[in-house]
Amino acid sequence: MTAPLSGLPPSLPILGGGIALLMLSIAWRRSEARAIVIALATLFLAFASLWSPVLSWPGDPVGILFVPDGWFAYIAGLILLSSAACAIMAWREAGTPADEFYLLLLLGTLGALVMAGSVDMVIFFLGLETLSLSLLGLIAYHRIQPTADEAAIKYLILAGLSSAILLFGLALSYAESGSLRFAAPSLAGPDGPALPLAATALVLTGLFFKLSAVPFHTWLPDVMEGAPIPVASFIAVTSKIALFAALARYFAGADLLRPDAAGMELAIIAVLSMFGGNLLALGQTNLKRLLAGSSIAHVGYLLLALLSPGPFGLASAAFYLAAYAAATSGAFAAMRGASGLSDIAGWRGMFRRRPALALAMAVMLISLAGIPPAIGFFAKTYIVIAGVSARRVVLLVALVASSIIGLYYYLNVVRAMMEPVPEDHRAVRGTQANTVLITALAIVTLLAGLFPEMLVRQTRALLQPLPVLRAASLPPIAPHDILYSE
Repeated sequence: MTAPLSGLPPSLPILGGGIALLMLSIAWRRSEARAIVIALATLFLAFASLWSPVLSWPGDPVGILFVPDGWFAYIAGLILLSSAACAIMAWREAGTPADEFYLLLLLGTLGALVMAGSVDMVIFFLGLETLSLSLLGLIAYHRIQPTADEAAIKYLILAGLSSAILLFGLALSYAESGSLRFAAPSLAGPDGPALPLAATALVLTGLFFKLSAVPFHTWLPDVMEGAPIPVASFIAVTSKIALFAALARYFAGADLLRPDAAGMELAIIAVLSMFGGNLLALGQTNLKRLLAGSSIAHVGYLLLALLSPGPFGLASAAFYLAAYAAATSGAFAAMRGASGLSDIAGWRGMFRRRPALALAMAVMLISLAGIPPAIGFFAKTYIVIAGVSARRVVLLVALVASSIIGLYYYLNVVRAMMEPVPEDHRAVRGTQANTVLITALAIVTLLAGLFPEMLVRQTRALLQPLPVLRAASLPPIAPHDILYSE
């Protein structure tokens, strides 16, 4: 069962064409400069195509495998911009030879986009595995770096395990519904039928492994520490955005306010991730591991938004994803601008050594901590409003308490940068392109926090329910129900 090509958003064929062009370029003559130009041109052209004329699905909705709706368009924009930031960070950092690095980056981005828009189990799984296999190659790309091999092996084992669990859950879901629609099976309550209950639990377990939510998080700090900085950013930002978008689409037709098993599991994982991620980051001396813990905690905050359906739930999650992407990408870019310094001790005295770089890093950290005037403050406030509207009292208390814990380790890095310059410090430098990236992300993080109205309007436009496509008995869907537009 296939969908017509006319139903695909233009960004997917553009990415496929860019990948083919980059492969031909590598076969002709190796050149990192040409490779990054092709990669960035492909990503920005795909981003521009999100505003192309509306594409609709003709025919019966049974044949729909991919829904390019407003949710996909918004998430695709974040994914493409985050991947472009990773590509800029990788300039003269990817390794030798560097051409295949950008090829793997484009392949991973393609997999992330497929995940974000798929409503079919098979298509979703193909996108997930495309992303996972690309990440495996990216993590191990530095052949002379022993930690990269170790990180890649850990990722390979746990990614394979989580994919097997997820696939088993999807098989049980198909056995229950007789449909390949990527949607949570209906549960009657906490003691609902065993088969849909097991299917949902296994699918969530597989997705939580990929999202590194607590207690499935233990692989993330080791993998991010061993991976190159651009790849660590890709794992923490691009893959997390795609996975959360898929999770939101999986529960598009479920009533998460109802006290059933899936809602309880999501709530428990949300609380564990908020506290577990912040406590994990609390004692870290390595910035990559600290940002890994931060990433886990932010998954918990996003789950609170997902569990707060209503006038603010999906909109607050979308806003938070943008804030998280800008601040986390900026933090990794600042690390790359400091010659890859990942030990917090190496950042001592940075306000005196590189004041502009230290200021940019401070902006990213206060945004992640949720301190005004950065965008992170408004993003976290938006999620609190969503939680209050849904009366998620326990989750709100967990968010506030865990955020207080997070203040310590974020501000501890800022404090270290304000210390006197150590005698054994070494010079730090970055590429001009990376400096432009850091500056742009710092400006966006501040201005979007001071003037969030435009982004709020964009996210409020996503309040229409995501398309729910379950069984073959559905009536035909009108084109305007499954379109994406500006």
